[in-house]
Amino acid sequence: MKSRRERFKRSLIGSVVAWASRPCSKPTGGTPVPRYDPLPVHLLRRPRSRPFILLVLACVLAPVVRAADAEPAPEKPRITDAKLSVSGLGLWRNRELRVALQRLLGDQRGATLDANAVEDAAFLLMSTLSEDGYLKPTIEAELTRTDGTTLTVRFEGENPAALPRPLVVRAATFKVQRGVRYHITSVAITGLNALEPAIGRAFFRDDSTLFAGFTTTPYSPARLKQGTGGLRAELRELGYAEAVVAPPEIKINDTTGAVTLAIAVQEGPRWEVTSLALDGDDAPGVPTFATAPYLQKPWSPQWSQDLATAIRRAYYASGYPDVRVTVTRKTGADSAGIKSVAVVARVNSGPAVRVGTVRFEGAVRTQPQTMRSRVPLADAAPLNPLQLEEGRYRLSRLAIFDALDLHYEPATGDVRDPVYVVRETRRWDANLLFGYGSYEQWRAGIELQQHNLFGRAHQSQLTLIQSVKSSRGDYTYTVPGLIGEELDGSVKLFGLRREELAFLRQEYGGTVTLSRPLPWIGASATAGYTYQRLSSADNQLATRALDPNAVFAASLDLSLTRDRRDNVLRPHRGYRWFIRSEVADHSLGSEVDYQRLEFGGAWHTPWGRSRWVHIGFTHGVVTSLGSDDRDLPVNKRFYPGGENSIRGYADGEAAPRDASGAFRGAKSYTLLNVELEQAITKNWSLIFFTDALSTAVTLSNYPFEEQLYSAGIGVRYQTLIGPIRVEYGRNIQPRPQDPSGTLQLSLGFPF
Repeated sequence: MKSRRERFKRSLIGSVVAWASRPCSKPTGGTPVPRYDPLPVHLLRRPRSRPFILLVLACVLAPVVRAADAEPAPEKPRITDAKLSVSGLGLWRNRELRVALQRLLGDQRGATLDANAVEDAAFLLMSTLSEDGYLKPTIEAELTRTDGTTLTVRFEGENPAALPRPLVVRAATFKVQRGVRYHITSVAITGLNALEPAIGRAFFRDDSTLFAGFTTTPYSPARLKQGTGGLRAELRELGYAEAVVAPPEIKINDTTGAVTLAIAVQEGPRWEVTSLALDGDDAPGVPTFATAPYLQKPWSPQWSQDLATAIRRAYYASGYPDVRVTVTRKTGADSAGIKSVAVVARVNSGPAVRVGTVRFEGAVRTQPQTMRSRVPLADAAPLNPLQLEEGRYRLSRLAIFDALDLHYEPATGDVRDPVYVVRETRRWDANLLFGYGSYEQWRAGIELQQHNLFGRAHQSQLTLIQSVKSSRGDYTYTVPGLIGEELDGSVKLFGLRREELAFLRQEYGGTVTLSRPLPWIGASATAGYTYQRLSSADNQLATRALDPNAVFAASLDLSLTRDRRDNVLRPHRGYRWFIRSEVADHSLGSEVDYQRLEFGGAWHTPWGRSRWVHIGFTHGVVTSLGSDDRDLPVNKRFYPGGENSIRGYADGEAAPRDASGAFRGAKSYTLLNVELEQAITKNWSLIFFTDALSTAVTLSNYPFEEQLYSAGIGVRYQTLIGPIRVEYGRNIQPRPQDPSGTLQLSLGFPF
């Protein structure tokens, strides 16, 4: 054994010495032959540093060699935690509660559990089941002692059995019998006039889904108390400060679990602010506070907080960060259901404070000027804490800090230094990407992000994605605040190879882009220059005899987007619109001339409490003014169809066809999508949709040369990354070569 170790040692070190002693380059003369070394690439970047590499490898290998010489150490027994398991609630729920128990027991869970830990676990299970509406569950705990004997204890109702003590167990299995699920079937509210009845009932019973009665309205005393408190708080925010919500009258059917509630409300008079005075409002440099916007308004705790906040903001702007505001009220007599309220705001301004020196702590790689440019206050300026908080927000937008805090040194005094304490994020992030689409099917990839390059908050991102029918990759380098704070710049290199229905798309090139928000219209704008190679292979289009196989295109790209949706992943209210243009011209270095324009939008609105209407519209047109139409690359024509287009067709299958059935790229298209979404449960929705598409192969027939229509039904399951969609679109009067319909499976909202 000893000689074998010695041979291993000599062989390993000898191999390293031989590698380090090789020449750094091939002898002159002849064609160099590529060499593929077994060592990592990052060790080969500096050929002249091989003595250093040898030293590093010797240090790394020394522990390995010593380990080979050493006698094997005796294995220590592995200490495992006590085993916990839950059954009776279904596979997923069992696992969910088991993990919750392990997390909540914390230090109580070691190699064994004592009686207190077992009782705590049973109590946690009972509480969770109660929140779900199971008020009378039964839990049998099978406990395995350290000597192998077992003990079964039954927990039921509000008086659980006491465990014998002392008790030490190494495994605990909780068998749950949930019993009847109590659920609220009806809510009757009397005396409520300030709110719509449906709004009042929503505090106790969720009617926002199609099958709300059983699935989304569990009953428990804690939920009832929460609903009562919520209704009372809502009335007080409307000015009914004396509102009383009486304890509900509850009727419970223990056989079916049905619960009915009868709730009596006494709103009382509405409090209205009739006068407002400021006391102590005499600090120099502070403008007069306008009180008129706060008069003749319902008084509520929130109104009082808003008033105090507005006064503090006025003093902050003049350099009084320690200002204190106390709001008092006095009510008058009730007159026709309204009580007048006289309000006095007492102001203690504190001292006027100026900024000393803005400092940053904790930054190792980030350049000081990068951070200082994000803080709007100059040294010696009046200290406005709101502007300094705005600086913290601007710093956070750099996306290079995991933590960011602000304090002042000293905490009191006429001159204070704002100190930003930061914790920088790691240099690299790696994310695995997975997805599925009806046409490209499974896709997977990797995303590598590099943060805070050169200490100037620059970012780089490499994305590589492979699907069944496409390969794509891009590398983007972003410089925030390239010109000013709002104007960001980026450079992007990209490549794409995708199997379309009638040709193989190949595109690669680069883009230089400037982007900035446009706050005056609530939109964001981008402008860029793109130089790319557009090629098509295996061309089966009807125009293949005339289509160029490959061209270089150089274009100016402009886009404008405004998004006012309430939720990007699951929009129910609001709208979004966009405009994109791409102009290629010989003067820009392009081999072809074309002009491409796309614009559209989406609108989302509720229709009742559990239904929503979604409408999407998109139009696109491409022209070749100043050039022969035959030079237009097939890559820039339109090929509609797919899960985000007209859903009765696969991706690209709704493109125009010639008499033989061969596809042709469209020069214009118009797409209209209309959806009705009906919530079934909290996460499941039923979708009814219709899609209409018109296309034109030539601009002489613009915009409606051919029309296609689809209608269908689908279901959606909401996840953290968007809805999983299963939809079937049936084609209305399809063309001879078209399918009768298509089943679409995808992830994400369609428009």
